[in-house]
Amino acid sequence: MSIVETYPPILTSAQAAELLQCSRYHVQGLARDGLIPAWRTPNGQWRFSRDRLIAVVAGEL
Repeated sequence: MSIVETYPPILTSAQAAELLQCSRYHVQGLARDGLIPAWRTPNGQWRFSRDRLIAVVAGEL
């Protein structure tokens, strides 16, 4: 199964952490520091683009 089939296009912190193989708190810290692309929902939850995270890991961003 590919990443595209496994993960939805928009990820929660937990899903992003699973994809990046680290903790949810680490992913949130990376997002807060601007090291990975993310945005906050109106109620304060982090969201991540699956494709942009893959691009960051691949060194394309």
